[in-house]
Amino acid sequence: MWRIVWFFMGFCRARIKGASPQWALSRLSDARIAFQNPKKVDDFTIELLLPAKDITRAQAACMRAMCELEENERYGFRCVFGGLLRRPVLLVLLILAVSAAVIVPKFVFFYTVTGNERVPEELILRTLDELGVGVGTYGPSIKPQAVKNKILCRIPELKWITIQQNGMRATVVVREREPSELVYERKAPRNVVATRAGTLTRVSVLAGNCLCKPGQSVVQGQLLVSAYTDLGYKTQVSSALAEIYAKTWRKSRTVTPASVLEKQYTEESHRQVSLRLGRKRITLIGGGVNTAACDKKTVFCQFTLPGGISLPLGIEITEISDYDTVEKEADEMQAYALLRAVAVRQETQDMVAGEILDESLVYACSGGVYLQYAQFSCEEMIARSVDAEIFKDDG
Repeated sequence: MWRIVWFFMGFCRARIKGASPQWALSRLSDARIAFQNPKKVDDFTIELLLPAKDITRAQAACMRAMCELEENERYGFRCVFGGLLRRPVLLVLLILAVSAAVIVPKFVFFYTVTGNERVPEELILRTLDELGVGVGTYGPSIKPQAVKNKILCRIPELKWITIQQNGMRATVVVREREPSELVYERKAPRNVVATRAGTLTRVSVLAGNCLCKPGQSVVQGQLLVSAYTDLGYKTQVSSALAEIYAKTWRKSRTVTPASVLEKQYTEESHRQVSLRLGRKRITLIGGGVNTAACDKKTVFCQFTLPGGISLPLGIEITEISDYDTVEKEADEMQAYALLRAVAVRQETQDMVAGEILDESLVYACSGGVYLQYAQFSCEEMIARSVDAEIFKDDG
């Protein structure tokens, strides 16, 4: 402890030379002058530490003991940092650095999201930013409980969230809500009906009273499997379950313009370099607003610390190429191929399960557009489960 006190007070290393240096130590004690670590160098010399403020009194006390006190070297706060007073700029920078080391860690600059699988990390961070928790937020002002109550209302897919702070880094820990599926009561009466008209090809009934067979033609909404089975002495009620496939026919009409707008790039192109600092962008080279039609290709180089910690700081380079639009006739074969692909994709997505067996396509060009009339022959599952009406026995 005395070393810390003496460091701020200032002390010096001194030597007492004389016929009896031990007598000089007694004189220092009588004068109530503190000293530390006396070390005998030889019979006529003793080395010790003295407070810098008492060096004059110590020399006078040693003179009364017929000895001489020599000051060799000074130590302490003034000796180490005294030169800063002659360099005010360096002193200010040092104060700013110490202040930054104390204040900056109280702000949060880096966020990591853990525990999410279906909810995107960008959505969570963007929602937190809208709630005032973002880059540069004062750490003690973040209230995890209040943030949790607000963000769960905005992102219903989450059931729990908290924020764990560690200096300038924060870990956002989330738990996702399990996807809820519609569950029907096993004993609730349900029928199976046809969603489309067609000719049945495959019938597989797992539960219920089957009212159809392969080769039978059905219409949309027709009852295929009943929830009620008459056993003579009683009626069995079940939740009908079946996989029924039928041959169906689908028609569609698709249209695309006969002309397209094509880009023709001009010789006007330039580069824009910006500094990205958090959510702010500072243009360094090539500013201004581009009113012409243009394509932009942006490359963002983010600064990363050792260990993979990404800073909210980086250089954004944008290549801007101006172009004019020219109307051009669309290629006929490409237009027809596009129309067919759109029709096939639309019909395939509309099926619960199945495939297209055959297709008949008719093309035409009229009024500046390409037309396609398509008819598809498909085999698809047409069974759909619906609630059954309550059965009443009138007998």
